[in-house]
Amino acid sequence: MINVLFICVKLLFSIFLVILFLLLCLAAYHHLMIMKERKDLTPNGSMIHVDGRKVHVYSQGNQSNKPILVFLSGSATVAPVYDFKSLYNKLTDQYKIVVVEKNGYGYSDTSNVDRDVASIVMEERSALQNAGEYGPYILVPHSMGGLEAVYWAQNYPDEVQGLIGLDMAVPEVYEKMDINRSLRTMKILKIVCFLGIQRIPRVYPLNTEELDAVEKKQQKLLLNNYSMNHNFRLESEKVKANAESVKKGGNIYVPLLLFVSSGSEIGDFWIPCEQKFANENHGKLILLPCGHYIHHYESKLLADEIKKFMMEFIGMKEGII
Repeated sequence: MINVLFICVKLLFSIFLVILFLLLCLAAYHHLMIMKERKDLTPNGSMIHVDGRKVHVYSQGNQSNKPILVFLSGSATVAPVYDFKSLYNKLTDQYKIVVVEKNGYGYSDTSNVDRDVASIVMEERSALQNAGEYGPYILVPHSMGGLEAVYWAQNYPDEVQGLIGLDMAVPEVYEKMDINRSLRTMKILKIVCFLGIQRIPRVYPLNTEELDAVEKKQQKLLLNNYSMNHNFRLESEKVKANAESVKKGGNIYVPLLLFVSSGSEIGDFWIPCEQKFANENHGKLILLPCGHYIHHYESKLLADEIKKFMMEFIGMKEGII
């Protein structure tokens, strides 16, 4: 009996050593490849200087129609410019879109500047203005980007003429969400990315709908080089305070359209919080039976509804309806 136990322990230890060796080899390969790959990163938009750092701003579409649709990403989205493409590609025949990749996202520089909501919004506004992309804007935030969008509408109402939420977070959800759990998950993912485990196919899936071969490669390079950087952690550590700041700012007074997921990936509190926010701010809510990254699942439906919303908005402005 003792011999069998000893053999089992020895076997398990041998397996552990083999796995450890493979992980160390993968990590060594990963960090060697990073040094090689960074020179291949090629932004498809403009690198805009904001307070000594570069922010990537991408624009596409019909420049004659105003307002501009400005996409704001959620937490830890590796490359917003590619992540959103399955949606904005269906809108640019009629409207101009702009994707702002804040510090730590996509091609933009990382930053040690405090990630309070006021600083993030100022960074995004400066990047747009320095890029020559002046408002009025319709903000299109996903997830945590919702706090930035609402704060923007509260404090710069002359710039924001509408808000379209892509399962965007509203302040109240952070009163119910376990942020410590999210931070623990982020720490685990940071270790995964440090070891290069995300290089293994299907371990860290990305949205590749409507991306060409070059864009798929660039998105993967960004994943390998910058995923789970310190900006993601700094934002998450600050999110409860940011949510409280936005909540104190009160209601917004712009046309509002909220696309809302089933909440199954977040919690039972998600839909009631979204419904309450829509009611308090006189917005329209469309519930979709899909996951949190709703633009991955329902891009055509979203594009059709956004075009309807935009037509209604333009009609309201011109006194047509």
